[in-house]
Amino acid sequence: MRLRCVLGVVLASSSFLSPGLAEVSSDGSPVTGGVVERLSFDTSGEALLVYVKTSVPVPRFICNLPSAGSRDAIVDLPEATASLQSEYQVDTPLMRSIRVETGTKGSAGVRLRFALGAARLSGVEKVATGILLTFRQDSGSAAGAAVAPGMVDPSAPGEYRVEVGDKLEISVFDHDDLNKVVDVRDDGTINYPLIGDVPVGGKTVAEIDEIITRTLGKDYLVDPQVSVSLRESQHQFLTIIGEVRNPGRYTVRRNMRLIDLLAEAGGATREAGTQIMVTRRQEGDEPPQQITVDRERLLSQDNVAQNIPLRPGDIVTVGEKEVFYIQGEVRSPSTFLYASGMTIFKAVSMAGGFTQFANRKEVELLRSDSKGMHTKTIINLKNIASGTMADVALRPDDIIIVPKRLF
Repeated sequence: MRLRCVLGVVLASSSFLSPGLAEVSSDGSPVTGGVVERLSFDTSGEALLVYVKTSVPVPRFICNLPSAGSRDAIVDLPEATASLQSEYQVDTPLMRSIRVETGTKGSAGVRLRFALGAARLSGVEKVATGILLTFRQDSGSAAGAAVAPGMVDPSAPGEYRVEVGDKLEISVFDHDDLNKVVDVRDDGTINYPLIGDVPVGGKTVAEIDEIITRTLGKDYLVDPQVSVSLRESQHQFLTIIGEVRNPGRYTVRRNMRLIDLLAEAGGATREAGTQIMVTRRQEGDEPPQQITVDRERLLSQDNVAQNIPLRPGDIVTVGEKEVFYIQGEVRSPSTFLYASGMTIFKAVSMAGGFTQFANRKEVELLRSDSKGMHTKTIINLKNIASGTMADVALRPDDIIIVPKRLF
């Protein structure tokens, strides 16, 4: 299968690339040029995300899936320039490397060549400052056996069969009058220009794409390039609970990401901590997968890796603020908010330091295990202060007790 996309506009029948509009300048002419500034990738989730940071506006780009006998996916930016490494080693089961090929003698043109392992290119999205590419496990690949343990094939939602009440987004390249969002009516049909009523109930998005492409090509258009996607489903839900203003069940929308759900739920409360947990069911008897997201990074500008795509059935939990406790011979014993990188020496400083009666050599650290049982560790803070002992990292719910020294 060969597929090309220009600025996110699908030029071949496909159900996984989002249609978009070509970028134009203020005088209506196409935007050209631009610079590819940086490549970064994230392998922490079940998919490999590659972020291509560019100048703004994003330069025109063309995507090509691997052709027969090849395992290279290619993104061409024909008018752009770049100052990048010639090769980036990824070294995951999904992808081996990314090679950068540029025009000779300073001429424009950048080609990014992705040497795939067990992956397929499943999504291309133009974001505000570049291009986000999503690579997922290719269950049909001969390399599929090399996929890392715990990785799942998220293509299963693509087998969803359309039901009454769903919304479909249909686009035909170079025919803006045929770009429509349509509702699936009570009788399982949609009404679409030129064609009229089309039965779609119980069909997959790919099957609907094929029907519309075939009908338009037979009677109305020459080689129509159609893209059909599920815009919204009244039968697929996800749930958000915990420290948000409006917890509950929400309808899954096309291209819905974590930050979209958080906004729809009214945002986090004042009691929300830094951790968000996404619990995702797996096939068969496999235990649920849990994906941890840092809320502060999610709300930052560079949030590509944290702003994960959501799937039907996901349960998103926004946790409470995490705390630790310090008692005994410090000036201000209390409960304190835990932050990443917190240590026992920093904790004592937050509590105002030691009193004159503090036993700095035998500070107790109480830490609970998974069964709720506390273990006690004696720590010599005098050695930490002198640099002869490394500081001790804290965890949420730790209890620090500074005893009184004996005279």
